[in-house]
Amino acid sequence: MKTSPADLRFILQSEQFTTVIISFLLVYLSHFSAFGQFESIKITPQKTYGPYENTRSFFSHQKHYIPGEPLNQTVKTIYIAINIWQKDDGTGNFTESDELHEHLLELTERLNMHFRSTPPPSHPVKGIDYLRDSHIRFELKDVGFYQNTDLYEVGCFDGNRLNEAVFAISPEKRKFLNIHFTPGNCRGASGYANYPSSGSSGADSFVVSFVKHDRDDLESVQWWALMLHVAHELGHNLELRHPYNSEYCQTSHPDFLFDLFGFEKQEWCHNPRPGCEICYHDGSWGCDLKDPETTCTNNIMGGNRAAGNITPLQMGRMNRAIANKSVRKYAWGFSLVPYEVSFDQTWDTDIKFYQDIIIKTGYTLHLTGTIEMVPEASLIVESGARLIVDGGRITNALYSETHWKGVVQEPAIKKGFLFWRKDVPEGEMIITNNGKVENYFR
Repeated sequence: MKTSPADLRFILQSEQFTTVIISFLLVYLSHFSAFGQFESIKITPQKTYGPYENTRSFFSHQKHYIPGEPLNQTVKTIYIAINIWQKDDGTGNFTESDELHEHLLELTERLNMHFRSTPPPSHPVKGIDYLRDSHIRFELKDVGFYQNTDLYEVGCFDGNRLNEAVFAISPEKRKFLNIHFTPGNCRGASGYANYPSSGSSGADSFVVSFVKHDRDDLESVQWWALMLHVAHELGHNLELRHPYNSEYCQTSHPDFLFDLFGFEKQEWCHNPRPGCEICYHDGSWGCDLKDPETTCTNNIMGGNRAAGNITPLQMGRMNRAIANKSVRKYAWGFSLVPYEVSFDQTWDTDIKFYQDIIIKTGYTLHLTGTIEMVPEASLIVESGARLIVDGGRITNALYSETHWKGVVQEPAIKKGFLFWRKDVPEGEMIITNNGKVENYFR
């Protein structure tokens, strides 16, 4: 039978209509699946962390906190206090004066210069893009003078004694990272500091610097060298180690610094220490970076007079400490860029956030750990998303002077059009097993 042009047009139009109907049905089914899944979400959602086997390995990896990464979009300021230790009669160290305060403020600003605009590495590793801004700053909140002959010349590992003596007199200074200037000694070292704690969020940090000045001429003090020393010790508070004797020296270690030591054993490395796959760098105050017979670098933890560079992974490790170690209690800041939960996740770690958290539509955040939020931050549960606080806790940051902004549950909405229109429920929050959401603006 011969087909007329009119019949052909009808057939083609019918096929096109059928194709359109099938396409709409596929879209509808896909749309229904996307929002229908909310009704069948299990209490323990799927864990998907790419190469990281669980949330702990994800949130503990230093590279996720490199400036510019989603967990580190903001500059954070650490509050510090400087304590000058003197004899009972007030002698033997710096004496209080406006000039001294000006020098200590200048020392703090020089610290910030190093952490804000770190110099390039003296020995760059090929393939590494080095950064300038660590996203870490320091603010000098207090300078105190303490007379105690018994504590005047402390030795190694007395930082906690000095801290407690200060807190007994000035309890508000527990909110700050305390730096102590004493004339003591520690096996030839110029000072020492403690590493942050992962098990106790309230543990106190300290720096002990063995410096005294009992003369009136403050201009004779080597302030630049003192700043480098304090920067080095603060690096320990932020979980950095010495590249000349104590950094991780196996390339398989998750905290190995590829951007400092390289990706494989160095050409000059002939006798690495037992258990090491690379050789440590030379380290001494007078080490000459230009001498081909030495291996020292200008890294901030290198212990030499040219110290200053901070590698991207070191930046990441320090900012990680400010998120999930005890030193976080001294740090403050807020980013307008939120952290997005865009797949089902279970968080069983303790962490401090300096930005909003948004749970995206269709996904669940299952919390069994603790989240500390800075005052400016909120946790937003989008329409069709779910927050389960399962024995976990969301609270304000330790030493915060005000509450955080709380959980925002977005209202129900309608998506789609015509008979493909779908109701999306409001953001849902479930609190179970003695979970807590506390200390927020109501």
